[in-house]
Amino acid sequence: MKKLILILFFAFSLNCHSQTSSTTSSSIERSFILHFIQENVLVIKDKTDKRNVYNPEVINIEIDTLGNYGSDILFCKFKLGKNKIKSMDEKLEIYLKTSSCDEYILAYNIESKEFFRIKGFNGNDLFSLMKSINQSSTEQKSIKKILSELNEINIGVDFTDIYNALKKFNFEADCLKTCSDPKEAHGKIK
Repeated sequence: MKKLILILFFAFSLNCHSQTSSTTSSSIERSFILHFIQENVLVIKDKTDKRNVYNPEVINIEIDTLGNYGSDILFCKFKLGKNKIKSMDEKLEIYLKTSSCDEYILAYNIESKEFFRIKGFNGNDLFSLMKSINQSSTEQKSIKKILSELNEINIGVDFTDIYNALKKFNFEADCLKTCSDPKEAHGKIK
């Protein structure tokens, strides 16, 4: 009898984990699409009347998981040329409007269901991410410790550089570059 109960419990917990994992993945995909639409990176047009469509449910997106910070924070990336975006409706056309970079990174707090823009987007939510990490931590962590732990994940961004640029309001820093910034075709104008 105990074995049967343990087997049922194990099967139930596996099913719950699978559903949670699927829900988390679809939430992250939806957030990428919503951010892209909001920042006018992704334009969805109806082929018949050429009007814009703002429904993220008609788009399918492929993203990569980069790593975790503890068990609560998940980092994901969309890279142009590698990951795909496609319409689930033949009557729709989709356009990606980016120019100066080719990847976007979001962090997702699984517990609080919050998203944080880390790279490529019009804005950076590193301070909010750090606050979220401190709130969910059992100990009060210093800024230096959080940044060090984030950099250990090695997701292709330097969190210390982002922190310093945000702290100094240096929005022209390379680490804060948005993919919608115009690309310089022939160098800087003097």
